[in-house]
Amino acid sequence: MIAALAKLWISIGTKVFPPTIHPMIVHFPIALLYLTLLIEIIGYMRPRQDRFFDRAGFWSLTLSLFAIVAAAAAGMISEQFVRWTPTTGAMLATHQRDAVLTGLFAMAAWIVRWFSRFPSTGRSPGGWSLWHTGRGRQTLIGTILVIGAVVMVSITGALGGSMVYNHGAGIAHVTRIVPKS
Repeated sequence: MIAALAKLWISIGTKVFPPTIHPMIVHFPIALLYLTLLIEIIGYMRPRQDRFFDRAGFWSLTLSLFAIVAAAAAGMISEQFVRWTPTTGAMLATHQRDAVLTGLFAMAAWIVRWFSRFPSTGRSPGGWSLWHTGRGRQTLIGTILVIGAVVMVSITGALGGSMVYNHGAGIAHVTRIVPKS
């Protein structure tokens, strides 16, 4: 079922999106994961009664998960336009594995945050909304998982950049600059 959906997505996506869709989108999960970590660090420096940074970190992490899914979907399209060599093919497999690990770390951090509730204040928010459910409290385990996601997205991005800049993956032609001697 998933393989059939992936094939359908690729057949539609290659007709609709440009070959460079992955490099155009991939910066969003990178930036959002780093932003989430920054918000988490600031949150630890604030008084525990100030829940703004807890909630901001939760929502930044939520947006990063959507961006990770979009980058993965775009990557499935962009890889269809690349002429792969054995070296870049092996690098792609590692890049994909590391990207999945990034997503798993981010998803685990989100799940920890979702089930970590704020202490009850005894006040009713006056109606249900996700903002007022008390979910999304910052925890040490969640922060460690966010750090794991940031480390993995850094490794994944470095490898993706190496595929492009050092091996010419996705580049129509590769220009070699010879240093002056």
